[in-house]
Formats: sequence, C-alpha cells, structure tokens
Amino acid sequence: MDKSNTRNGLIELFRFLCALWVAYFHGFSPITSDEFNGVIAPVDFFFMVTGLFFLQSIEKYRKKPFLDGARYIFWGKNKRIIIPLAIAAFSIFLCNLLVELDFSGFNWPLSFLWFFAAQFVYSTVFYLIYKKTKRIWVFNVICIAIICLSLTFFKLGIEPLDIPARGPAMLALGILISQIPKIRIRLKDEIKGQRISMAINAIGFVASAIAAVYLAYLPGFSVWKLHLLCCVAFPALLYFADALPVHSKFLNLLGELSIFIYLAQCPILLHYYFVSRNTSDQFWLLCICAAALFVLNRIINKFSDKKIVRI
Repeated sequence: MDKSNTRNGLIELFRFLCALWVAYFHGFSPITSDEFNGVIAPVDFFFMVTGLFFLQSIEKYRKKPFLDGARYIFWGKNKRIIIPLAIAAFSIFLCNLLVELDFSGFNWPLSFLWFFAAQFVYSTVFYLIYKKTKRIWVFNVICIAIICLSLTFFKLGIEPLDIPARGPAMLALGILISQIPKIRIRLKDEIKGQRISMAINAIGFVASAIAAVYLAYLPGFSVWKLHLLCCVAFPALLYFADALPVHSKFLNLLGELSIFIYLAQCPILLHYYFVSRNTSDQFWLLCICAAALFVLNRIINKFSDKKIVRI
C-alpha cells in the first residue's frame, strides 16, 4: 500500500492518543481521575482505521490467488515490526510459562496479542468476501449485515467473546466510510470552492473530535455511550480527517510510535509479575520500553533496506 496515499496526520494523532488510552486502561498511568468511558473504544478505532484503507490496499489482490492476499494481510503489514512483535510474543510466552495463570478465565498477558490475531482473521474474512462478490453494493450489504450481527452479539454480553465480537463491526464501518464521497463544493471560482470545502471538513472534524472526547470522558461504562462513540463520533472523525490533507512528519512519527506503545506493555509484564504489581509505578518503564522498541525497529528496517538495495 502506498503510504503517501494513506498517511494522514490527524488520523495518526488519534492513533497515538488511542494507544495511550489502551495503556491507561491496562493501568500503566500515574493519572488518578475518572476513567474514560469504554475499555474497548480505542481498539475499535484501530479496527476502523484498518477498514478505512482496506479496499485501497487489497484491490490488487482481488483477482490473484487467495493465498497471495492472505499473505499480504499477515506478512505485508507485520514484516516492518516483526522484531518488536516477536519480543512482545516471547514476553507473553515467558509470562505464561513462568507464572501460574488461570487459563480457564481471563488471561491478562495473552490478551495483549489478541488484537493482532483478530486483525489477521477479520481482514482475511473480509478479503475472502470481497474476492467472491462481483458487485461492490453486494459487498456493502454484507458489511451492513456483519455490523448488525456483530453489535447484537456484543450487546448479548456473552463473555469472553463480547469484546472481540465488536472487531468485525468496526472494520466494516471503516470500509463503508472509505466509500462515502468526500465533500467537494464546486464553484466557478475553484479556489473559493476548495476553501469552502476545506472549512466544512475542518468544522466537521473539530465537532466530531469534541464529541469523541466528551463521550470518552463521561465516567462509567455504558453500551449506549460506547455505541455513540464508536458508531457516530469515530466514523465522523475518520471521514472528515481523511478529507483534510494534513501531512506532518511529527504526527506521522506519533502514529508510528503508537504500535510500540502497545507492544511495549508486553515486556514490562515480566516486571509486573516478578518485581511489582503496581502498574502505575511502571509508566516511565513503559515509555522507555516503547522508545527502545521504536529505535530498534528503525535500525533494523534501515539496515534491511540497505541490504535489499545492495542485492
């Protein structure tokens, strides 16, 4: 996928904020205020972003063998972070090996990696459906049906499948958002039309961002707040952000760092189990670990790119 077509500073900024949100809910934060609403809302946002660029990234694999597309979904997206991902997975393996954990209930260390496995499974299923449907409207109808079934299953609250059940709905929402025509005002004066279009999209983004922050900060978990946040505020946020050409190396850097904030929580679980169970004291350890994984990944990718050029 061409990064120049998908990297948007506003989306990258919210990816970074959602990564911090995940860390906050896992306890790695010194903040002691009212909790944000919805433990799974930031993960929903990540799925939605994946859906936003899904059709664009998978289109060239529609007429190719199924395994080519599945390989891209798994390897194409993970190869650039393979070492940090391997470190995270190995840390989870050690936690489950060295610490006596209850596998019949909620396995906290193992839960960190479900997001990557779910992305692979859900994206592969949507790719198969997209590959088999000849008309895009049929695919969209199937996406709408998946959203309804997924959110209905979530509302039933069948643990521990209730939270992962939202993933397909959010991915499908992202796919549908990506097909909505962007607001473009056409006037005889093209520059004036562009400015009006930009103003409308900017106002829409600010309004949806305020709504997202407001719904997120309302203390206490409730399904209606979560649905408003993830089915109204987040989609609007992505829709208007995608229409605004915000290109910033700094914001892109924050977006890149978000994945390492998530992965860095895995290695410090060893500190949690063997040194201290107080996660709020490990906030700075999380920052250091995320920065170390980020730098390590940059070095490996730079070396790998040079090696490919030489060959």
